[in-house]
Amino acid sequence: MTQPSVSRLVGDLEQELGLALFVRQRRRLVPTIEGQAFYREAEKALAAVDQIVDIARDIRTLKGTHLRVVAPMLTAFGILPAAVSAFRALHPHTRISLEIKDLRDIADWVANGPFDIGVTALPFQDERVDCELLTTVRTVLVLPKRHRLGARRVVQLKDLRDENVILPSPSGNQPRAFIGAAFESVGLKPHSMIDASSAFLVCQLVARGLGVGVVDPFTSDLAAGLGIVARPLRPAIEFPFGLFFPKNRPRSALVNAFVQTVRGAVGLRS
Repeated sequence: MTQPSVSRLVGDLEQELGLALFVRQRRRLVPTIEGQAFYREAEKALAAVDQIVDIARDIRTLKGTHLRVVAPMLTAFGILPAAVSAFRALHPHTRISLEIKDLRDIADWVANGPFDIGVTALPFQDERVDCELLTTVRTVLVLPKRHRLGARRVVQLKDLRDENVILPSPSGNQPRAFIGAAFESVGLKPHSMIDASSAFLVCQLVARGLGVGVVDPFTSDLAAGLGIVARPLRPAIEFPFGLFFPKNRPRSALVNAFVQTVRGAVGLRS
């Protein structure tokens, strides 16, 4: 920019502000006291503008945001850790809070409480929330390491006729119904003397040699170090999992990002 152009811009600014910003001394422009004060304040204002740009970028990239997720015991130790792991890989600066609540109360925690989203087994219905299918996975049979059926690549349901099957707790537990229906389809009723409130607890009991269990593959992966083996079942038993959101609250960019990431990650196991 040429000197005349700079002088013209300075003159225009002084006229607009009604301040003398510079005085000419020996062919040099020297800032006045008012000019120095204006510069200090202008510098602060420009720094604030830069900060606004940074804030907008952080919001866009979800930096500094806080996602609150709730789940019942059933899904808290399997699919939920897998979902959070996938999301954190893409959004490492997002804070995540996870809570386990009773299945009968989780809709209320999302509709009226502090939570943004819930993860649960399906079917799940409550008029206060919108529920969507996340994924449907094929379950696996978990066995003690030296169990006789562990030598098979695939286990048939009819081969469990004399086995003690550790089932999910009966209270409001959807997977228990799917397991019971599958056994009935091959003319069997599962022999069960132990109920467990979570799939991970099922795996722990199996590791103790107390029976066999039918769990989702996320939980069996998590429990692999317990000394158990997992085998596919035929006919297959499928568990559907879902996400639910408050009906009266618009979904934030953070929630949408979580949904998109989790669908892609857990869908690979369906």
